[in-house]
Amino acid sequence: MKCKRYLPLLATALFFLPLRAEYISEDIHDGNRSRSWILLPYLFSSDTMGLTVGAVGIWNGYYQKQMTIVASGFLGANREVQKYTETQESRKEYARSSGVVFGLNNYRPLFVKRLFISVLGSYAYYPNQKLYIDGSNDSSKESVLETQGYNNWAYLSLRYVLPLGENRTDPITVYRLDRGLPVNRDRFGGGAPFITGRTVLELRPFYNLWSAEKLHEEPQWTTQGFKMILQHDNTDFIDNPSRGYGFKLTAAIDGGNGKSTQSWNAVEASVTQYIELPTPRWMRQNVIALNLWSAYSPSWDHHRKLHGGGQIDAHRPPPWEGARLGGWDRMRAYAANRFSDKAAIYYGAEYRFIPQFNPLGEKRRLPVAIDWFQGVLFAEAGRVAPDFDLPMLHSHMKFDVGFSLRALAARLPVRLDVAAGGEGATMWVMVKQTF
Repeated sequence: MKCKRYLPLLATALFFLPLRAEYISEDIHDGNRSRSWILLPYLFSSDTMGLTVGAVGIWNGYYQKQMTIVASGFLGANREVQKYTETQESRKEYARSSGVVFGLNNYRPLFVKRLFISVLGSYAYYPNQKLYIDGSNDSSKESVLETQGYNNWAYLSLRYVLPLGENRTDPITVYRLDRGLPVNRDRFGGGAPFITGRTVLELRPFYNLWSAEKLHEEPQWTTQGFKMILQHDNTDFIDNPSRGYGFKLTAAIDGGNGKSTQSWNAVEASVTQYIELPTPRWMRQNVIALNLWSAYSPSWDHHRKLHGGGQIDAHRPPPWEGARLGGWDRMRAYAANRFSDKAAIYYGAEYRFIPQFNPLGEKRRLPVAIDWFQGVLFAEAGRVAPDFDLPMLHSHMKFDVGFSLRALAARLPVRLDVAAGGEGATMWVMVKQTF
């Protein structure tokens, strides 16, 4: 099995913590305490970054109970890279990965109790980035640009919790956990949309710069714009649902202003359903999770190029935005953003179970509490297409299957996923449930 894009668990957590909803998790065996912190080093090796060392700090519940602060820095060993000269001759150089990440999650200003503000940014250099510029459904996995360069990004999230459903009077949901499972949510999960559940409106300005220093021209792909998001969660526990459903609608716009490479737009929709199964005595939880996701970029013009004889279509989103498949959440047997086109569809199914057995449940000397382990079997299907044509989107689809070992560590779901598909097998270490 080839391990692609293997990322360190704690460093990767930085990218996703600020996407957590506005809630507080309290352990009933710890005096309902919500404040915690951890500072840990990490060491890993990957194709993208080489041998890398770093440290991460995570602070939960300080200043405001629902707030999280994260910070990390990393530095890699020197790696041999190539760079093309003006005469297209290749010369050897050396480069190392380095970067910093900082995030502040769910700060609530005193003057608007339903508004929650998050900021997250990364400034990082990588000696071997990979970008699939031609990510069509029939493209070759060998058709990839590998280059050293920067991948810098930042966004500001403004989330407003609507006074509907369970947040009619209080915008913050409180989960009281017994060994990682909620004990105060028996009457939650399912019900009428907006009448029950949580509903959030979000405005998210974003910026991303990707550079290709291997090429003599040292081109950059830069995007800056904003996303508008409507998210509804009608489950019993947002971090690890056992019943209920949720949906999310996203519209992204880059007007082509400032340093943006070009203008583009895209829309996404996701629907998820959780079905609680009968629980045998040796289990604590037994669940089937189903997800349907689709995306479309109205602006993408397959008949024109950004530059005369170039490879990039006019008004297409960058490969990490819009209708794309491959990576740690959708089509996990394939490299990150392996497929991208004007339209995409995806189906995911997971069987999740939590056994009673937890060999680390009483290990008080561990740096983080492990409240449960979860076993998962999953299957996925999807494809991208040059237009939103349902018969086309459901023909010649990509498939994969896999298994996962997950745990609730420091009240945060972490996972090790292994998936096999048409282009081999891939392993991902990541945080949060896939859907």
